[in-house]
Amino acid sequence: MVQLAATIVVFGLAILGMSVGVILMGKSMKGSCGGISCGVDEGKISGCNFCANPEEEKQACERRKARMAAAAEAEGEEA
Repeated sequence: MVQLAATIVVFGLAILGMSVGVILMGKSMKGSCGGISCGVDEGKISGCNFCANPEEEKQACERRKARMAAAAEAEGEEA
């Protein structure tokens, strides 16, 4: 039982330390290239334009958007 409590305390301290580090660094959380951040921001610039390989990521975004549109169409036809 003592080992379980000690493990929980150690993991809790590790998570607390990481949380404090993120807060003190002042950086916001963000997604990866081609992930959820692959949308359009307020300036109407695709998030894919900021990736290390923007053309490849942009193509991945376009494929994902096409799949999502096809799925939405198929869902609309079922209703």
